[in-house]
Order: sequence, then C-alpha cells, then structure tokens
Amino acid sequence: MNYKISLPSPFLPSNKRVVHPLFAGLLGIHCTYSFICLAASRNFKNISNKSQMLSAVSVSLALGLLAHLLPVVEAHGQIGGVMANGKYNAGPNIYYDGDSVNSQTAIRKMFSAASPAYLNYWDFNDNSKMACEGAGPAPKTIKVSAGSQLQIYWEGATGELLNKPGTGNTKGKNPFPHAMGPVTDYIASCNGECSKFDAANADWVKLAEFGLDKSQSVSSELRNAMDGKPEPYYPKEQGLWGIAKLVQESSTWTVTIPQGLKNGQYLIRNELSAVHSPKSSGGGPQLYVGCVQVEVVDGGSEGLPGGTKAGSLYETDGYLANFNVYSSNVFKDIGPTIANLVSGGSSSSSNNNDKPSSNSGSSSGAASSGSSSGSSSSSSNTSQNSGSTDAANSFTGDSNSGSNSSSSKPDSGSKDQSSNEKPSAPSSAASPASTQRCKARKRSLPGSQVHKKRALGGHREMMKKRMDF
Repeated sequence: MNYKISLPSPFLPSNKRVVHPLFAGLLGIHCTYSFICLAASRNFKNISNKSQMLSAVSVSLALGLLAHLLPVVEAHGQIGGVMANGKYNAGPNIYYDGDSVNSQTAIRKMFSAASPAYLNYWDFNDNSKMACEGAGPAPKTIKVSAGSQLQIYWEGATGELLNKPGTGNTKGKNPFPHAMGPVTDYIASCNGECSKFDAANADWVKLAEFGLDKSQSVSSELRNAMDGKPEPYYPKEQGLWGIAKLVQESSTWTVTIPQGLKNGQYLIRNELSAVHSPKSSGGGPQLYVGCVQVEVVDGGSEGLPGGTKAGSLYETDGYLANFNVYSSNVFKDIGPTIANLVSGGSSSSSNNNDKPSSNSGSSSGAASSGSSSGSSSSSSNTSQNSGSTDAANSFTGDSNSGSNSSSSKPDSGSKDQSSNEKPSAPSSAASPASTQRCKARKRSLPGSQVHKKRALGGHREMMKKRMDF
C-alpha cells in the first residue's frame, strides 16, 4: 500500500517516500486549530454555521489520528523470483496471503514495506529474524543441479530508480533501491524437507561475499542516479559495492551451487546489507535477507561443514553495526570465513583484504578475489576460492565490468512454477560441464598439490591425474 504525498525532501526522512505519521498528525492538529480559530472569530452567530464548523473540527481530528495508523512504506526490497535449471519460480505476494502464487513459491516470505522493513543491528543476535527475516517455510522447493547457478531477482518496493540509467533492464519492475553495501551468500541443510524446517535452527555456511572491490568502479550512470535519489554513492573515488553490482545487473544476483554437494534440500540465504544510513547518524545497517528453498540434484558426496547460527553471524556492536560509509573507503570482510567447498559461491568479496583486528562482529579470513574476471587470491585464513565476481561467469573466467544489462529478468507476468521460459541470455555463456568440472577442481587444489601433479611429468599424465582426482 503506497500512501504518497508530494512534499519537499526536508519534510520526510531520506528513507521514507510516503506519508510520515508525525507529519500527518501535525497537519491534522494544524487544521483543527485553524477551524477552532475560525469558529471563535465568527462568535458562533448561528447554530447552522456552528454545527458545520464542529463537524469540520471532528473530521480534522479524525484524520490526524488516522494518519498515525497508516503504514509507513520504506525504501524496501524483496526477492521477486528465482531461476534454476531453466525453470522460474515466482516469489510470494507479501501483501496478500490469498494470492495463488503463495502456494507455489519456493521463496520464504520477507518483510513487507511497512516497519519493520529490514533487519537492524539490534536484531543481529536473533536466530529467527537473522535467518530468514523470521519467515516460516515456503510450500515448495526448486530443483537445482550441483555445480549450476541459481539466479535471484530482487525488486524494490518504491520506484525511485525505475528506468534510470545504470540499473539495467528490470522489465518494468522497480530496481532494488540502495547501492552501497555487501552481498553475502550462505547455505544451510534443511535436514529433511525445507517446507517443515525452522530456519532458526539452521547452521549457516558461507558460500561467498562481495564487499567493496577497489579494483572496479561503479558506473557513472548509477552514481548519478543515486545522487538524484538523493542517496549519494560512496566512495567518491574508485570502488564497486556488491549491491551496486546487483543493481547494475538488473537487480539480479547469481549463486553457484557447490559442484560436489550431495543431494538434498537446502536453504540459500541471500543477504544484502545496505550501509547508506550509519549508526553514528542515528541509523544503522539495513539487512535485507531472502531465503530460497532448493533441492540439490545431480550432486556428489560432499556434505556441508559445521556452520554458524544466524544470531551469531555478526555482533550487535561489531564492525558491520558501526561501519560508516561516509568516513571510510575501506570495507572489511564480515561474518564467518568462506567454506572450503568445491566450486561453491558466487560473487566474491573485494580486493581489499583488510580484516577486523578483533572480535568486532566479523570473523576474519573470508576469501577474496575482487575482479569480475574470475581470478582469486585467498586470504591467510582460508584456502577456498570464493568463485568469480560475476557469478554468470563462475567457470569461464570471462570479464564483466558491471554492464547495465548483463542480466535480464523473466517477463513480469511469468509466475508459473514449472515455466521453462528463461531470462535473456547473459553476455557470456557458461563452459561445457566437463570444462567446468576441470576448472573447478583445479581451482580447489592448494598450490603445492598442483605443482606436485605437474612434477609427475607430461601433460597427458597431468590431465589423467586431474580427472582421477
């Protein structure tokens, strides 16, 4: 429900784009005062006019009180749908439970655009809220092959960025409304059927993180669009945030399912941590957390390592909670280290390898690669390659500079769970499966093992050993 009013920006907080209850209440009080003054000036000369004035006063009071009950719509976002194995699954209608799509979705229902619209730093220790915004299970799962990609399509609740240059092609859907902050991917086993699983009990394993990549730049078009919102993009110098990358690519994010992961049902947790409103200014990071129920097929024998409860991913007074984007042009990796899973993840963390120096709400040591070319360099605390920066190129190594239309969404009318209609093809296609497996295995080996295999002699022997591996 969008209750909009045209007001100069000073009258509304920057993250509100509709009627603010306090303003509406003050407006009602002002109207009431005006009517009372008018009534007094006429000295109640006749009963007819007096009755009309009293009626107007009653209406003004009622409207002023009603304004406090109106939902406050915030600059909010949610998952609108996902694509896996060529099939699209629409997200739930978060405003109307009776919508038929809600019985076919594999996406857990997120917060609506009324408060609370996102997770705050004081929610960081809540296992239920931090898991999937406190949402219960979705009725369905979507099948995804191990080693393949899950595309996640985000939508904004408000249209400040709709059709703006730098936001890709969202096919009439509102782009995600923020552009600064990391995107982090987690996975957890449902230990059976996801439709019966309480995510508060999940042990989350980190697949990938894209923080602030100082080797890349946000497009000038998106920077200008954010300046006009107004929500100026920082850093002013070179630097690409994970959320900016998502917005530039049609508000789409891609997660690669680990190649060797064994079959079963899992939750994919896609987390967008918007940092445009720092705690030091009375705000705090805004976490938008969407969970997709997937069934992994064509998998291997590898299970997930031990994970972390959602309420222990970050600290309520830690690094993420206190990060100020306007005073720092460096962002440290947050949360647990990226798991050592073969070919897992999506867009990785930034070229900045700095870590929190103490227990500051972020376990240090996440792998990072930075550029979208697929090359990576692990930090000292992990040997896992976190995947390519452009998840659509996870196995190809193709370069992507964050073009505005690298990903496109299914048509807005497509909500069929079993639909075979795909989004427009990405700019570069994935390699054949055999090539993918070979490259993934090569990247998963520590350097010493690769050298050891080369020492066995001969290209043919080396390839045989790799395939045996």
